[in-house]
Amino acid sequence: MIMDDDADQRLLRRAGVLQQHWRRNLGGAAACAAAALIVSLFLPKVYRATTYILVSESKIGSGSRDAAWQQTAMLPTFVPFIDNDALISQTLKKYQLDRPPYDLTVGHFRRKNYLDIQIPKSTRLLELSVDFPDARLAADIVNDLAGRAVAFNDQMNATDTEATREFLEKQLAEATAHLREAAERRLKVQQEASIEDHEKDLNILLGEKDRLSLHLGQLQSELAQDESRSQSLQQSLIGEPRVLELKKSVTADPFLQKATDKLDPNGPPLSMTEESLNLTREEIQRNLVGAKANSAAERAGIQEGRERLKKVNGEITQLSARLALLRSEVEKADSDYSLASESVKSATRLYQDASVTVSSKSQDMKQIAPALVPERPIRPTIVLNTILGFLLGAFATGGLTVMLENYRELRRRETLPIEEVEHVRIPAGR
Repeated sequence: MIMDDDADQRLLRRAGVLQQHWRRNLGGAAACAAAALIVSLFLPKVYRATTYILVSESKIGSGSRDAAWQQTAMLPTFVPFIDNDALISQTLKKYQLDRPPYDLTVGHFRRKNYLDIQIPKSTRLLELSVDFPDARLAADIVNDLAGRAVAFNDQMNATDTEATREFLEKQLAEATAHLREAAERRLKVQQEASIEDHEKDLNILLGEKDRLSLHLGQLQSELAQDESRSQSLQQSLIGEPRVLELKKSVTADPFLQKATDKLDPNGPPLSMTEESLNLTREEIQRNLVGAKANSAAERAGIQEGRERLKKVNGEITQLSARLALLRSEVEKADSDYSLASESVKSATRLYQDASVTVSSKSQDMKQIAPALVPERPIRPTIVLNTILGFLLGAFATGGLTVMLENYRELRRRETLPIEEVEHVRIPAGR
């Protein structure tokens, strides 16, 4: 309680001191304000020129499918397009700022914070500001930097497009060369294959096979018939005698009968026997010989036909295998040619669409609202500096007054005799 009372008393005394010397404090504050005013009047004026660059998707092609917030998040990527040592150096040389009286280098330009780049929230804009003592140069510098950034972006897009076109052109040339090789190989395979000639030979062999098969069938049928006929003839031949005997009575002839009666009227009747070949047996024999001869001829024809059919089947098998291999080679050559043709079409389409394809994946930079020559400087702010000088002067003068008063009070205490201070006990309940 006693300490709080002492602090309050000291505060009141200081406030009283400040009130007592208000003229001095007011004069000091006014002097500081006047000094700040004079200094502000003599400080070089700084002008600010501002322009904006819009970063947007390319209008060529379908564009990307990134969300808007992703594209906004990528905006800081484009800051180096502007805050670029090469571009700043070119601008300084263009306006001869690297010569007296400015003698600016890229390092000085950065250290003095002439250039400021901001990204306004929830926009696709880059805000460029240049603070410079010359209003016209400030506008020229910021516009030149913005123009160079846009041109640099366009140049990069054009370079990407050209590099892509060169790459695709190389791919197209390779695809065309591959197509030419595939076409030559296809023609060579077709010429060497002579599939039509082989197919004609195969058809001839197949026709001969059919004829042989039919002829063999006929021979086998005839052989069966001849063998059956031979067996039947042999059976018939067994029952036929080789010679036929014919007994003929002499008395059958009246003249012979009369002559016989004259010779021996009481004798037995006379007869004679005639033998002749069995014509039926001879016919059967001839037929049997013919049947056996036909059977032998048919067996020989069947054997020869089978050998020829076996040979024809072998030739057909070889020729069919050869044709299958040739067709496979021709189909492979046709497939390679088709693939090469599709590759050329695809490469041609990609080459023709290269500009659109690359541009659709790029980002455009456009300067909007070019900076105009500022009419008023942003620094120094004379009114603000004067007010701040007044407040600073008042604070400094008041502090000095309080310090002097404290010093005087301390000196007075040192000169006064030390009095014995009686300690008074205060009950705990109070």
